[in-house]
Order: sequence, then C-alpha cells, then structure tokens
Amino acid sequence: MRIYAKFIIAITIFTILVILYSNPKTAINIKSKILSSSHVATAPPDDKTESKVSIWISVTKIDRGHLLTKFRKFFKSLISHRGKCRAIFELNVITDNASRPTVDSVIYEFSKQYKETLLTLIHYDFQDVLKLVESKIEPLKRFFQSSKGSYYSDDVFYLSPALHLVAPNSLDKAIVVDVDTAFQSTICDLHNVFDNFTNTQLFGLAPELSPVYHHILWKWRNYRGDKYKTQPHINLNGLNSGVLLSYLERIRKSAEYDRLISPEWISSVVQKYLFKGHLGDQDWYTLVSYEHPELIYRLSCGWNRQLCTWWKLHGYADTFDSFARCTEKVHLYHGNCDTPIPPE
Repeated sequence: MRIYAKFIIAITIFTILVILYSNPKTAINIKSKILSSSHVATAPPDDKTESKVSIWISVTKIDRGHLLTKFRKFFKSLISHRGKCRAIFELNVITDNASRPTVDSVIYEFSKQYKETLLTLIHYDFQDVLKLVESKIEPLKRFFQSSKGSYYSDDVFYLSPALHLVAPNSLDKAIVVDVDTAFQSTICDLHNVFDNFTNTQLFGLAPELSPVYHHILWKWRNYRGDKYKTQPHINLNGLNSGVLLSYLERIRKSAEYDRLISPEWISSVVQKYLFKGHLGDQDWYTLVSYEHPELIYRLSCGWNRQLCTWWKLHGYADTFDSFARCTEKVHLYHGNCDTPIPPE
C-alpha cells in the first residue's frame, strides 16, 4: 500500500513539473494577498526596483451580465498590445471567491497565446479590501449613490480614491482600469504619462464625454445666473474614472487629499454646486477638478474613448456630439453602459 502511495505521489509531482516547464517562455507568477483591517501583506524588498507596470482591476460577480465577456476582451487587449515594452505586468485583481477561478482561467488561456508576456498576478479578496477602505469610501457612498440596489451602488465603484491603503507601501504608482475597457496601444505608454505630472498632481483622468455633469449642474447654473447658462461647457464636463492614474506615493503624504476625502469637504462642495451625483468615485474626482484643478492631470480623451450614447437618446440628441467629440488617436476604448467595443 505504501509503495502504491509513493508511486501516485511521484506521478503527481512529475505531471506538475511537466506543466510548469513545458512552456518556459511563459512567466506567470501568482501571489495571493489575504488582507485584514490591521495588516497588508508586504511586497518583496526589491519590488520597487523592478521595471514593472502595476495594473489594478476589480472583477466581482463575474457570473452576472456580460462581465466574463468584458474581462476576456480587456485581458486579451492588455497583453496583445504589449508592443516593444518589456516591463513586467503586475496585474492586481480585486475579486471574490466565486469569481476567482473564472478570472484565473481567462488569464491562463491568453497567457499561453502570448508567451512573451511577463506577468505577475496578485489576488486581493474583495471583502478584505472593503474592510481596509470603508472609512474613506463611506462619505463617497453617502453623497454619490443614487439609490441602493442601483448599478452604481455597488462598493466596487468607490474603491479607487483609497487604493493607497490597499497597495503595498513600496508601490508608488498604479493604473486603475474598468473591466469594460480594451487597449489599442501598449499600457506602457500610458504608464509613461506619469512623467508628465507636475509636482502637485495626484491623479490622472480623461474628460467625461457625455453631458451627464452638464445635466447634474443645471440647478447650479440657473441659481448662479445667466452668465453661467451660456458658459462653454468644456470646463464643467467633469472626468471619467474608467481609466485612472494614481500617484500613490504622493497621495500617502498629502494632507490636502485627506481634507478633500473628508465628509466635511464633500458636503460643502456638494452644497455649493447643488450636486446630486450617482456615479461613485467619478463624482468625487469631478468635484476635486472643479475646486482644485492643480491636483488633476488631464489625460487625453484617446486614453479613455467612451462609447456610451445613452444621453443622446435622453434629451441631448442635438448637442450630444459636441460633448462626445474626441479627435485624439484612440489608445483605449471604454464600452461604458454596456456599449459594444469595436472589433479590431
């Protein structure tokens, strides 16, 4: 019986070794970070010195709607548009236990097709992340949630402003993307945009390409008088958080950030603009851009080419195209409000 057991163990080890070494060019390093409110797993000491691009994405409830299709498209676009970039892609996936096997299967499937990709995959448990950030995102949920049970009421839409509490302290910069995006250029070019930040800028976002904030601000414009009614809308278009550059190192040290994320500041600026938001963290970034534009780097619309046309069918047929105009080269499509992304 013992000999048979040893034989089974030997066969199992041999099979694992064959799987690991039959594809030597494919490098996938998998880590799991189990988080609690009192501890975040520390990254290896040399993490900060590696040439890497840190990418963050939240994928939960993948069995609902078309999330699996969206994630497949996102991940394939990420590694297929690697270009000449040789940095390690550190993919940080915030997910739940039910979604993780599906997420991993997609990553393994496409990593086999693009063997030159060097990928580190790190899992974060969604519930543990929430415990870490709940005090920071509670004001966002209070002021920027339309109604419980609505699409944007999910906690996943409030995480990014507090990402510095989740990421290891050795990580200084991060790119956060929505699952309904698809790269058309290498993400390394997007990461290089950090080099263009001024000394004061904490976040990088592209403009919102719909009239949603023009619509939200109608009370404020009427209250402020006629000069605001005719003011060009470009300065009030707001921002879209489907793609976010987050300068984590600066955010951790910023007293101004702490003030702006406080319920007192959010309450005051919401009252000032008579602002009733419903788009989660995006509403907060937009209000920060109104009051403190020096903290925001304005990404090219080509790095977040939003495709949603909902507002064109709901009261803005005549003016929608002026809001949605983007003449820049498209580096990334954002299929928001379930809009299909053009095939390549």
